[in-house]
Amino acid sequence: MANSAHTFRDQVVIITGGSSGIGKETARRLLAAGARVTIASHDRARLEQARAELQSVSPQVAAIAFDVRRTDDVERAVGAVESRHGHIDIVINNAGYAVYRPFEESDLQEILDLVDVNLSGAMRVARAALPGMIARRSGRIVNVSSIGGETIITPNAVYCAAKHGMVAWTKAIRYELAHFGVSANVVCPGHTITHFHDHPTFRRRDPYRSRPDKSMDADTVAVGILDAIEHDREVTYVPRWFGLVTWALGALPFVARPAWNRIARRRIAQLYEQIDAERTGRTTPTR
Repeated sequence: MANSAHTFRDQVVIITGGSSGIGKETARRLLAAGARVTIASHDRARLEQARAELQSVSPQVAAIAFDVRRTDDVERAVGAVESRHGHIDIVINNAGYAVYRPFEESDLQEILDLVDVNLSGAMRVARAALPGMIARRSGRIVNVSSIGGETIITPNAVYCAAKHGMVAWTKAIRYELAHFGVSANVVCPGHTITHFHDHPTFRRRDPYRSRPDKSMDADTVAVGILDAIEHDREVTYVPRWFGLVTWALGALPFVARPAWNRIARRRIAQLYEQIDAERTGRTTPTR
């Protein structure tokens, strides 16, 4: 990525979910490349801590607290960034969360909130920033989805639905916004070690699947995000071989689908073993 400094110098960037994990590491790399970055989060304490940490990389970092679920909050924040810098070059929609439980266990409020944060929130931020981009005939919307946006990751049905929606939405607006000189990209990372998995329901997860040697760090995904922007790639998989998995599931279903189905069913069986143990007060062995 030798051209990063040239590509991102003086670019005005806003990153949602920027107080930790993938968002913070992406901010770090963009700041090092000369960008002017505003990180955003609803968690004011964590946001300020991240801003202070990133100050050591570049003084061109700012922080703004807002909730992607609130339209007035989003419009205020985007307007503030535009007022400060005159425009926004890149929006990185990274805010998101998941729970590790099946659909039938989730109450309606949780279901709607998952969709709101993981999909509608990104749409709110993009919609607020687009008028300025369209007027300038320049800009970029980068959406951080998940491998769960291209495949099915059990037992995250609502999360997968939102992330599938994000991939489809990105592909559609990429055609629409090209008319105005604005681009859209989507990045689909695999399992990454961040605060994303702090939700207590993830304690039910098979410990083998959470091992550090089976996961990426946030900086690896940040590199993928910058690479997606530099090459204006419609869909970027991190790691790249996930693209082959997605292709095989679609092009060779008679080969790939049976194996994928076995994995999904095994995960659900393991989860309900844990759920049944919780309901009866028993304990389940770890592997």
